[in-house]
Amino acid sequence: MKLARVVGNVVSTINAPLFEDRTLLLCDLVDPAGAPAGGYMIAVDTVGAGPGETVLLIDEGSSARQILGLARGPVRTLVVGIVDDVTVAPGEGARGQGAPGQGAPSGAGRADGTAADGAAADPAASATSAARPASPRAAPRSGRGRRSPGRSASS
Repeated sequence: MKLARVVGNVVSTINAPLFEDRTLLLCDLVDPAGAPAGGYMIAVDTVGAGPGETVLLIDEGSSARQILGLARGPVRTLVVGIVDDVTVAPGEGARGQGAPGQGAPSGAGRADGTAADGAAADPAASATSAARPASPRAAPRSGRGRRSPGRSASS
């Protein structure tokens, strides 16, 4: 999930049937302090958010389709909540992984735009970019089921 601020609507005259009667919002990504994190997303609104509001985005296609009740469709990002407040525990930083007594991890931003060590915080860092351990599913697969380019599944 990502935090973002709604900056406007996206209007298209021709679009996929999935987007008929749905509002598309242009959202600038922000860090937990509300400062710009760099980048933007276009999201389908499911909660009635408007310009200027801080929102919670889900940016996973299968989860987005599940929320919309679709088996298939060209949707990836949804606005799933309007954020009232973001509170970061003291000493935890944006990622919530600080060691006791050591403050926020290096690079974690504070509300004043500096990292725990006093250096400027990385504006591109976000609460969702924390490194995750590789899962067994992320390991390279065997050659079974792979097709060479230009070959159909039946050959």
